[in-house]
Amino acid sequence: MNPSHDLDAVALNFSPNDLLLLNLALALIMYGVALDLRVEDFKYLIKNPKAFFLGVFAQFLLLPALTLLLNYVMRPPASVSLGMFLVAACPGGNVSNFLSNLAKGNTALSVSLTGFSTIGSIFLT
Repeated sequence: MNPSHDLDAVALNFSPNDLLLLNLALALIMYGVALDLRVEDFKYLIKNPKAFFLGVFAQFLLLPALTLLLNYVMRPPASVSLGMFLVAACPGGNVSNFLSNLAKGNTALSVSLTGFSTIGSIFLT
């Protein structure tokens, strides 16, 4: 096997019990994040949408463009390159909401971007 393609042989195997535990942990974390959110947080985003649109721009245009540039410079194996593009095209996840909340950041913005990118990825990727 070619050493540069050893990554292709790596497989992640989760048992159904492991997946259930992971899903329950994510649900509990997101419930904790939701407890800190208020309607006023989202009203502020509606009145000041600049950060939201900047986040959408970064998610759907800037990140894929930077991934293309990084692939051009690094020249990884095709499977790694494909993985990089898949990750760049995927919507944000629940962990970003948790980390935004943990860092006392704008959690409402993070949740809004996650929701929009999840729905928008159907049409924009």
